[in-house]
Amino acid sequence: MVKLIRRKPTFTLSLLLIIGMAVTLLAMFTSSQASEQTESILHLQHWKMFNGANIYYVQTKSLPIIDIRVAFRAGSAYDGRQPGLANLTNDMLGEGTPNMSADQIADKFDSLGAAFSGSAGLDMSTLSLRSLSSPEMLKPALSTFTAVLAQPSFPSKAFRRLQEQTLSAISQSEQLAPDVANKAFFAAVYGKQPYGHPVVGTKKSVKAISLSDVKAFYKKYYVGNNATMVIVGNVNRKQAEKIANQILQNLPTGTAAADLADAKPLAQAVKEAIKFPSTQTQIRIGQVGIKPNDPNYFPLFIGNQIFGGSVFLSRLFKQVRGQHGLSYSVYSYFLPLRYDGPFLISLQTRNQQAPFALKLTTKMLDDFVAKGPTNAELVAAKKSIIGSFPLRLSSNNTIANQVLKIGFYQLPLNYLDTYRDNVNAVSIPQIKNAFKKVIDTNKLVTIAVGNGKAV
Repeated sequence: MVKLIRRKPTFTLSLLLIIGMAVTLLAMFTSSQASEQTESILHLQHWKMFNGANIYYVQTKSLPIIDIRVAFRAGSAYDGRQPGLANLTNDMLGEGTPNMSADQIADKFDSLGAAFSGSAGLDMSTLSLRSLSSPEMLKPALSTFTAVLAQPSFPSKAFRRLQEQTLSAISQSEQLAPDVANKAFFAAVYGKQPYGHPVVGTKKSVKAISLSDVKAFYKKYYVGNNATMVIVGNVNRKQAEKIANQILQNLPTGTAAADLADAKPLAQAVKEAIKFPSTQTQIRIGQVGIKPNDPNYFPLFIGNQIFGGSVFLSRLFKQVRGQHGLSYSVYSYFLPLRYDGPFLISLQTRNQQAPFALKLTTKMLDDFVAKGPTNAELVAAKKSIIGSFPLRLSSNNTIANQVLKIGFYQLPLNYLDTYRDNVNAVSIPQIKNAFKKVIDTNKLVTIAVGNGKAV
């Protein structure tokens, strides 16, 4: 769940973002042509604070804006026997400090034209701040953000409200076929492993969570040794160090989250049909995938672009949608996560077409794993990926997201500098070997949610 306190950026801030994106894109395209990828794309700097927090900093000068992310290894994977605890804990931040109510916090950010948000995912829980970098705007925004992170008051009334809102959201998701399919897929692939339950939890688990559970989770995981901070914007190194110290200095050193067991592949295929009152059948096919630092990442990523990752170029799009007209939306992806995220194929089709759509999709996966892509497909995929690469760094926000990935998953600092070279280096044999190593087509999870018979 994502909590947005500031929902409507000021006109000035929005205009600056649009102009800055255009300027950054032009600079990216120009520099990539001139430097032949030999120079650093981002001057990414890293240091460690006295309490163990890792800081990653990039200076950008095109806009008077700063983006900050503070992430903790405190996603739903760390819920333990209380699914939904990480999400509810993150939701509670921003609901009050000893000196401010939730409304006062929201009003403060609003008056400064700042944007604050919090979210919990599978691996991480994050707090984010976007602010103008001028001292008169940034100073009070940082002060408020610091208080929200380091001094939450956890008011009981807000906890009860958020608990009820979460239960309502779970009830609503039960009425949505895509949500039902996704939930069933993760449960079948991971079972009792870290990613087996929904981030928001279940009705039973959320009802059982107490405010003291939330406070204990915060105390355990929102600590310096468990924190990764990203600063991207129009501030110099000295200012960035001061900002990091201000925000994180009051967090206790604590202990980094203990490593959890990696996900284990299934011993055999699983097929599950879930009856749902709908004219469409939601189909999910997949299994355990990879970590962000997997040595096969680039062959798998490029291979998946060819198989199902590209909207218009992929085989799935051309065959399942284009040639046979079975589905409006069909795609596949690897979601690299700390304890092996999934490989997933997703599509929806009319109930009566579901058996054929499923048969066609699985056959296409079998063929791709066995034979790999053609040279023409590989050339087109590389061209598309490299051509769209500047969009990954087109704004402070996208840069911050990429840097957070690098920092949180401890990828090399030159990851983005070498990205296009790594893409260009991938060969057809590498793709074939990677898919054969990771994907076992005899042990796939297949979920069908609809009012027909697909499996």
